[in-house]
Amino acid sequence: MLFLNTTMKKNQKKISGLRKRAEDALQGKTEELQDLSTGDARSLIHELQVHQIELEMQNEELRRAQKELEESRDRYSDLYDFAPVGYFSFDKNGHIIEVNLTGAKKLGVERNFLIKKPFYLFISPGSKDVFYLHLMQVFSTGVRQTCELKLVDKKGAQLDVQLESLSVQEGNSGHCRTAMSDITDRKKSDEAIRNTLAYTESIVDTIREPLVILDAQLRLKAANHAFYKTFEIPIEDTKDRRVYELGMGQWNIPELRELLEKIIPGNTQFQDFEVKHEFPNIGQKVMLLNASRLKQAGSDMILLAIEDITERKKMEELRLENERLISINKARSEFLTIMSHELRTPLTAVIGYSIILQGKRYGKLNIKQGFFVDNILESSKHLLDLINSVLDLARIEAGKLEIVVEEIFVPEIVNEIFKLINEIAAANNITLKKEIDPELKYIWADRRALKQILFNMLSNAIKFSKQEGGIVTLSTKREGNMGRISVSDTGIGIKEEELPRLFQKFEQLDSGIARKYDGIGLGLAITKQLIDLHGGKIWVESKYGEGSNFIFLLPVRGKKIE
Repeated sequence: MLFLNTTMKKNQKKISGLRKRAEDALQGKTEELQDLSTGDARSLIHELQVHQIELEMQNEELRRAQKELEESRDRYSDLYDFAPVGYFSFDKNGHIIEVNLTGAKKLGVERNFLIKKPFYLFISPGSKDVFYLHLMQVFSTGVRQTCELKLVDKKGAQLDVQLESLSVQEGNSGHCRTAMSDITDRKKSDEAIRNTLAYTESIVDTIREPLVILDAQLRLKAANHAFYKTFEIPIEDTKDRRVYELGMGQWNIPELRELLEKIIPGNTQFQDFEVKHEFPNIGQKVMLLNASRLKQAGSDMILLAIEDITERKKMEELRLENERLISINKARSEFLTIMSHELRTPLTAVIGYSIILQGKRYGKLNIKQGFFVDNILESSKHLLDLINSVLDLARIEAGKLEIVVEEIFVPEIVNEIFKLINEIAAANNITLKKEIDPELKYIWADRRALKQILFNMLSNAIKFSKQEGGIVTLSTKREGNMGRISVSDTGIGIKEEELPRLFQKFEQLDSGIARKYDGIGLGLAITKQLIDLHGGKIWVESKYGEGSNFIFLLPVRGKKIE
């Protein structure tokens, strides 16, 4: 509107100047007109009349143009005053030079009262420095500048606005033209969106499964806390990185990359895609991946959900293994039943009949018959021992052998074992000795199992004695809450490299020994299993050619070793 008023004033001034010049020129020509002839005078009158009509037409055209100009001025004035944004003109000090009706209405003040008033009166204290910095940048740079302010109207209501300003130079002075947009609703909407996003992110971060959002180039744009924690990837190392570049390339999984690259172009998705992958930091993981296309802020994105099923897979494998072991144990139990009945029963009969024949109750035997009966009886007993050992080991491994712990008087059980083993020791020129610690009178253990342990260890020491005989010593000692029992011998000893094989099933240390001594290598294996059932431990100290010392510990009160 200011521009239109200025233009009209300039046009009026120009017309007045032209009229004065024309009148001055006419006064100087009046004397020459007196000498004109009649014909020339008529011609001049005609020309003057034509010129007068032309002037009248020009005046009409000028009046019409002026009317259109006024209408255009009113039209632009209405557009200026009733525009949806406020228009201001400021001087360098921030005083209001001009303002439209919309701007005045936003401030809640009549337009006439705003002229020459400082704009900072309507700015909240926290935004005043922003406004002055904005003005300084507008006048110093001459470039369009934008800022956001918070205004306060005369009623105290706050208003969020955006100023867009440009400096204008007119004559010797300059001013700032500013468009002011009300962004209160946008601010509220942005705040609501931020709150919603924060709320959504807080929910997403509570989800235990990792979630990732990728852009069309497979760059990571967002991820929940579970993703960073599960895969041990620092957050700062993921910003705008492609998914297959994350964690030193640990996510560079070709089949996954191929599927992801097809989602946006083909508008596809995939579900329950199982991947097994070895990660450098966290080891092997089995994952179920689900991905789909989504729109976010007008852009195509990919939502990738990752479910770690490693433990589930392990549990499934354990379940299958457990079912397999149950099946094996069932078969083993059936085998034990068959072995117990089908083998031991007839073998016991063979032994019984052999004893009867050996006792000559039904007649005398000749030398050859006696030799045969003695061999049958000895072989049968040996076979029965082997079968019993195999059955004992099978029961232990199948969990069918249960120990019954009771208080045992140690000297008494040692004496019982010595009575059983004395005859065998004498036959091999072995002297049996015992060293009983008075501090270890009682121990809590399974009586039958403890007798078998001691018998196996003493039998083993006697069996591997030297040809000329030797000494086997059983010692007991209390060490805190443990009972220490050892069986030492002066036999052939064990080579150091063969010690790790001692307690393995069906192991004899070398073929030479295996040929010389009977047995199938189950005695020590069963002994170790029985000691393990009590929560104890066993080991050996040996020097090849000089003898061995087998030592085991059992809890005095039947408590397991931690």
